[in-house]
Amino acid sequence: MLTQQQRQLILSGAIQKVSVKDFGLRGRAEVYLLDSACVWLITRSSRFLGKDAETFVTILEAASTHEERPLTGCILIEKAPVCSKARRWLEDKDISLETLYS
Repeated sequence: MLTQQQRQLILSGAIQKVSVKDFGLRGRAEVYLLDSACVWLITRSSRFLGKDAETFVTILEAASTHEERPLTGCILIEKAPVCSKARRWLEDKDISLETLYS
């Protein structure tokens, strides 16, 4: 879980994003590396599906390898609805998922 301060830093853009290309992956995704956490901020409106969850697990593994230490995973979702199967699958992998509906 993220602290309220960490969440605010991410949402305000005060922390620099890291491209997944830096970890040797393909795509345009960007994550935030905080202390011992890898955080993916989802700002789109389309549904967050199992495919997205699997993508994050791949990103988390690559980031942990790149940082040479285990990282915890956290996904912040601003607007998108979340597939219940994806939510359960992430919980089974001990990855937190927070929705920030505003």
